[in-house]
Amino acid sequence: MQEERAQSLTPPGELRPAQLGIVLLGRVILRHISATFADLAERGFLRIDEVAGDGEPDWLLTDLRDPAAGRGALLRYEATLLDGLFARQGAVRLSEISRALIPALSRVRAQLSRDAVRHGRLRRWHRDQRTPRGEQLLRQIQLFRRELRALAASGTPGALAGLAPYAMAFGLNVPSAISFDADGTRTAQQSETEAQWSQSDRFATSWLAACAGFSHGPGHGHGRRTARSDEFAHQWSAPRDHGHGGHGHGSGQGGHGDSHGDFGGGHGGGAGHGGH
Repeated sequence: MQEERAQSLTPPGELRPAQLGIVLLGRVILRHISATFADLAERGFLRIDEVAGDGEPDWLLTDLRDPAAGRGALLRYEATLLDGLFARQGAVRLSEISRALIPALSRVRAQLSRDAVRHGRLRRWHRDQRTPRGEQLLRQIQLFRRELRALAASGTPGALAGLAPYAMAFGLNVPSAISFDADGTRTAQQSETEAQWSQSDRFATSWLAACAGFSHGPGHGHGRRTARSDEFAHQWSAPRDHGHGGHGHGSGQGGHGDSHGDFGGGHGGGAGHGGH
């Protein structure tokens, strides 16, 4: 039953996760990028494998694009993201991603913003504000997200098959088909059709941990930050003034907000731009 619901559920306007996320928040945040990675993996442009790390979960990202096919079905911001990620190699560990990715991330953010303006979803001069068309789309996004939340809450493995990247973009917890004993031994295996990243929030959490290092320039310990580092953290945090009807993400520990927060910059309650 749940799988049938998932198969009949489609994103508004067939938009990608980050395209919906920027309309919802008026800003691109880091979880939209992890959702884009997952979406690209779902579509076969990228492979994401969980690998052994140095005491922490790590992930190997492998470029699966066909050089002969060019950009193919990739949107401009997706191609920019992959070009930046695989600038010098065909595979990279998430833990090895460095501040060198920031310019590509900045271009991704600008391209998503221009895309939303060009299609009449956000205002040209106040790009954190929706147009009337954007407000109409927002209502569809809210309904779509409620349906995703209900599927995620069902706890049925595979219920969000194909839609996990959207759940990640919205910060919804995806039920896992994998369980672990206290000593870390895996006790239940996922099915062969279920990707590891799509059944756990560990990938999104690892991505945020990698990006947290961007906010601390080398040689700036003891909690000090450069102006450039503070700017990155501000630009990629969830906007505090977008209450969306009072369903805010609370601040969390260690600068990560909730399990899908961005630098702890959760958005609190308030009027915002429409309710969830």
